[in-house]
Amino acid sequence: MVKPEFQNKKIGTMIMNKLLSKINELKKENPNIRVYLGATKYKESFYEKFGFIKRIDANLGYGMILKQ
Repeated sequence: MVKPEFQNKKIGTMIMNKLLSKINELKKENPNIRVYLGATKYKESFYEKFGFIKRIDANLGYGMILKQ
């Protein structure tokens, strides 16, 4: 999670774009790679913008998986 004082400056978006770029490279070698993350509670919509979907968990926030 990006520290609150640095949020809304597109830093998280930049990080996610870099990570997804690397994931896509790895998927070329192994298309069966699955990507999971634990979203901070109430921040799930941020990850949905990048193609992640919710996997219901609850107390700590949703576990999320990158859609194929």
